[in-house]
Amino acid sequence: MKRPSPYRDGKSMQVAMTPMIDVVFLLLIFFIWTASFQIVEYTLPSSVSEPKSVGTEAEKQLEIEDFEQVVVRITENAGELTYRINDNRTQSLSEVRGILATLASVRTDVPLIIDPDDPVPVGRVIDVYDMSRVLNFQEIQFAVEPEKTR
Repeated sequence: MKRPSPYRDGKSMQVAMTPMIDVVFLLLIFFIWTASFQIVEYTLPSSVSEPKSVGTEAEKQLEIEDFEQVVVRITENAGELTYRINDNRTQSLSEVRGILATLASVRTDVPLIIDPDDPVPVGRVIDVYDMSRVLNFQEIQFAVEPEKTR
């Protein structure tokens, strides 16, 4: 006696798509959970060392005299921060912001040099840096002590 074949009927030849879709969704969930989404870290665009150039000292001095620069010096005396902008003393960060805003309204391409003393907390230096970026200063630099020869 001949057994009836299950493949003779056309309905039994179709592939069930529901389990395949379930597997695809499980793979998708697995890859999303295992992916690492990192926060982009922004670095401060500054140069820490002085550039080495071929020119003489007189040529360097002439280039510096051609352009006016703004120097923000941050000092700490007995736990109190003092700010100097081109040798004009200010007591608070809000005064520094007012002076820099006035300078930025005139010209934003002037070099701005931030010169902190050693005991000044880094957070205060970053506050001045952030403030100058908000005011759209284009060239912000950090002052560096020259290397000592042995």
